[in-house]
Formats: sequence, structure tokens, C-alpha cells
Amino acid sequence: MLLNRVVSEGPAVLRRGHRRAGLLGVALILTGVGVAAASIPAPAPPPAPAAQPVAHSRPPIYALVYTLTPSDERIAAAQRKLITACMAAAGFAYRAAPIADAADAPDSPRPFGLESSERPPAASAQEQPVENPQGYSRALYGDPKRTVSARGKTLSVSAPQDGCLADAERRLLGDGRVRWMQLHILFFEAERRARDRLDTDAQFRVLNQRWQQCMREAGIAAEDPRSLLRSLPAGVDFAADPVTRADLRCKDRTGYLAPAYDRLTEMQRQVLAEDPALVADWTGLHARQDEAALRILA
Repeated sequence: MLLNRVVSEGPAVLRRGHRRAGLLGVALILTGVGVAAASIPAPAPPPAPAAQPVAHSRPPIYALVYTLTPSDERIAAAQRKLITACMAAAGFAYRAAPIADAADAPDSPRPFGLESSERPPAASAQEQPVENPQGYSRALYGDPKRTVSARGKTLSVSAPQDGCLADAERRLLGDGRVRWMQLHILFFEAERRARDRLDTDAQFRVLNQRWQQCMREAGIAAEDPRSLLRSLPAGVDFAADPVTRADLRCKDRTGYLAPAYDRLTEMQRQVLAEDPALVADWTGLHARQDEAALRILA
């Protein structure tokens, strides 16, 4: 885990918005395929697995895009300061959504389905003014007919060309705004390629086979943990549902998550090595925003 998603592949996995670098809200997508889970008997299930984090390597794309750092907090604070002043000049009180680590966000990536029985926090909506919402939106996002666009290899996104949000982004990014938008798309595409590549990795296939066998022993037919999560009904209680309990038990019993993340880390490294400019440009533009933020907040 950036712009509101304008591609057609499904709900966002990460909306960085004011959470990540506080810029552009380009959402990354992580898609999966559905799977049918057989019903299993309900009597006397064992206690649900403990919701303890599993130590694993941090895939490099996740480390860059989904981790909130002190500089991200400065950038977001500077953006809030700029937007608040701009909106006040237009006669509106701006109330930004709270900053949260993208790794803990409700739409953060789950490359291997559930990792604990805890449900992520619900997304918090930005408080909107009661009066004149159209004027508020126009002041914040500008003329909806005026946009700037950026393209990746297969996808494109658009963002406001004017308005208080765009003005704040230009103050922080200068002439790098479109490239920053493009980088979010390219990182999403790289993340997706790495995940697709992982599905053909021999070591990862063995992990899935072990998990499948464990699930079959529990009476559940499932292809893999990610598609199992996508097949669950909305609002399911992860701690009580027999399918999710079996999923977490099988991950624990087979030691699934740590080696799965190790293999994903390797796949992401391979993909990023094919285009070294991605990390270099991301790092450079992030540093530019941090320098601007320090001046704005001084």
C-alpha cells in the first residue's frame, strides 16, 4: 500500500490518502479468485487461535508503501496545514481524517488471507460540513472537469488539477506531482506481478499444499488462504466462524505465514530489480516532500 482508484479490478486494498504520505490517495489493488468453502460441523470447536503477530520478513514494496514513518507524519501534517489555510480562505473549516499506519488500515494488503482473528478497524470517514457540501468539495478538489493524469504500464489514474488539495500537493512535490502519482501505479503493478509470480514458486506451492491438506482434514475444501478470505460473507466473526478458525489453525500448524512472506519478499525484490528507477524516484520524491514539509512546519 496513494488517488481514488479509477481502475475496474475491485475494492481498494490500500487507500493511502492522508494516511500514507498524505498525498494523492492512489489506491493499490490486490486481487484474488473466489473459492468455495464447504460447511463444517459446529459442535465443540477448540479455542480460536491467539491473535499474535507472526514474525516474518517485510516485503520491500510493503516497507516503502505501507509503513508510516516520522517523515510521513511530517508530510501529512504539512499538507493538513496548507489545506486548512486554503480552505479557511475559501470560508470552510477543513477537518482531515486522522493519520494511521497503512499497515493497520482496514484496506491494507492481505496477501495470505487472515493472519489473526482480530478484525481490522473500520475506516473513518472525514467529517464534512453540514452546509454547502458542494462548495466545500469544489474548494477542496477544484473543478471536476480539470484533472491531471498519470499512466503506469497497464493502468491510469486522474487527480484534481486545482483546488486546495492540488495546491498543497504542488507545494510539497513541485514538478514531481505527476511522477509521484505514476509511481503509486507502478508500485501497484509491481506488487501484482510479484504476487502472480509467487503463485508459480515451487516452495510456495508446497506451503499451499500443506495448508490445503490441513483444511481438508477439517472438512473444508479451499484453494488457498487469500481466496478463502475473499469468499467469506460480509461481517463474519473471524474469532467464532468455524472456517476462519480452521484457516488460522492450519496456518499455525503448518507454519505457513513466515515462509510465505519470505518467498513474497524474494518475488518483490526480483520485480523491483527489473526497474531500479522505481525505488530511486520514490525515495527522491519522498525526501523532497519531507524537506518542503520541514519548511512549512517551521
